[in-house]
Amino acid sequence: MAARPVPDEDRGAPADPANRRVLSARRRLLLMLVALSIASGVLAGAKMAAWWVIVPPSVMLLGYLLLLRAAAKADAERREMAGYRTARAAGGAVRAPAGTPARQTAAAPAASVAEAKIITIPAAPEPAEEEIYDQYADAKLRAVGD
Repeated sequence: MAARPVPDEDRGAPADPANRRVLSARRRLLLMLVALSIASGVLAGAKMAAWWVIVPPSVMLLGYLLLLRAAAKADAERREMAGYRTARAAGGAVRAPAGTPARQTAAAPAASVAEAKIITIPAAPEPAEEEIYDQYADAKLRAVGD
């Protein structure tokens, strides 16, 4: 029995071309860092380079993996919020995604507005006129060296 191809929507792959470009760029950079780490390991193993040649590509690879982990979480959160918004716009009763702050009902803010006390703030007094000293005003009256 042959396996049927799974549509992009079912796999969770993005339909947006810009998002596809971002994902392919992430994949290319990951493959390049893996290849660089392997190449540095081979060079160090063959004694063609010092052992510490392995360190920079490995650190870059580990840092990039941490960045990809955070990006994957952000992408999943963005997809979850988009699904929530579309379901809410369709009028369906949906549960808010985890981590979303609870919204207040419309009656609660109206009650707090009725209890608010309005105060007036007096205007600040205007500062007194000061004469500003101009150091260049009397330069024409003086001779050089005075």
